Amino acid sequence: MKRLYYLVLAWLSLLFINIPQAYSQNVPLRPITLSTTNDPRTPLYQQATQVLNVALAELGYELTVVTLPNKRSLSWANLGKVDGELFRVSDLDLVSLPNLEQVEQAIAVVDQSVVGKDHIVVDGWPSMKDYTIAYERGTAFLDKNQARFKGVILVNDFHQAIELISMGRADITITSRATAARLLSVSPIMFADVKIHTPPLVEIKLHTYINKQLHPHLAKRLSHLLFKMKQDGRFEQLSQID
Repeated sequence: MKRLYYLVLAWLSLLFINIPQAYSQNVPLRPITLSTTNDPRTPLYQQATQVLNVALAELGYELTVVTLPNKRSLSWANLGKVDGELFRVSDLDLVSLPNLEQVEQAIAVVDQSVVGKDHIVVDGWPSMKDYTIAYERGTAFLDKNQARFKGVILVNDFHQAIELISMGRADITITSRATAARLLSVSPIMFADVKIHTPPLVEIKLHTYINKQLHPHLAKRLSHLLFKMKQDGRFEQLSQID
């Protein structure tokens, strides 16, 4: 009888040990939607979504990403029409976007390269003073640096900027090398006179932003998990694009 008692006790111990694991496996993931202005075909979009799909699933969320115009994307994230932004620059003006909280661990570090015709010279910010730039409205890091250019033309997307450059109405646009290469390859003949210049103008960190009213603690939890993923190698592995 005593032996039976200990067998039952051991069985109950194993049962209770396994309950949390079994429970967590059966609990459905909560939906979370992040917006972005980035083209889903670009490596940057694909890298960020691969990392965040895994990280957010580990935190109990199923990620959906929607592509929106630049200003609408930020507005919707701040208003709670979506749950946050896939990625934005590290110095995003959160005073005007009080409901957004930055995930402190960067989701990507990217160059920002000048795109224009052959005669363009890139030698840091001072070399930009003679050029008129066309860029997508709502691009925060360029909004803050408008005074560095001869002139500014705001457009709806990258292709409009390139068309203005081809027509001679603008001199340059600025985006990541990977994004520019991808989008220029779509119309190589039409934009044969436009190239990506080196060196990159600047390197920037990109961070995910979460609506803290909808998810009060998620930004900090996600940042902690991204740090762990960078330490154990999963972040780098998931950032690889074939």
